[in-house]
Amino acid sequence: MSKYYRLNQRLPSGKDWSQEEVFGRARGHQQRDSLDSTFDQTVLFYLSEKVLNHLMDSMCIHKVLRDRGDLYFNDYSFATAPAYKALEGFLFQVAKDLALPSSGNNDTAGAYYFDEEKIDKHVDKLLKELEKKADATAKLTTYEKRDVKDRIKEMKSFLRNYRHTPAHFYGESIDTTAKADMNVKVIYSVIQNTTKILLKAGLIQISDDLH
Repeated sequence: MSKYYRLNQRLPSGKDWSQEEVFGRARGHQQRDSLDSTFDQTVLFYLSEKVLNHLMDSMCIHKVLRDRGDLYFNDYSFATAPAYKALEGFLFQVAKDLALPSSGNNDTAGAYYFDEEKIDKHVDKLLKELEKKADATAKLTTYEKRDVKDRIKEMKSFLRNYRHTPAHFYGESIDTTAKADMNVKVIYSVIQNTTKILLKAGLIQISDDLH
């Protein structure tokens, strides 16, 4: 779905594609080296443009923090936020492509945009449905089913911890760049490995659609 994440790949000429909303305002101005070195190309081709926007923001933030030794913050929760959004977006994308029961309802995540409790419950429900789907399908080997379940456990742990702790005023702060870096690496790993397993099994496919 994001064969076009490079902006100059297979897109019709004569138009400034970097200005298209689906790519985000910064896409044409961000270096994608870290993106290319962190994720397999097939994974990048699968991920939606909006998920990629958040991943690229995440990598740009961590590059600045890594390269600039004179930047200090009381709380580095902001450095995890783009990766957290990417993980949620990834889950919504996979849920739709796997046709999980709740992904086809009218009461979708978009309708919950301003209701934190509802969106959290929706995410939890999708995780349960994804786990059931992985366990029931004959297209996954026993090892792959176990691997997907492990990734889902990682998602559950991270999503619940982040939504109840660093994301709130009274929650525990992420007080070092190392903690923030560890958080985003967990997210990158979950997205990378889950996508590879589902693509290999043919449960999800790379599409030529731009979205």
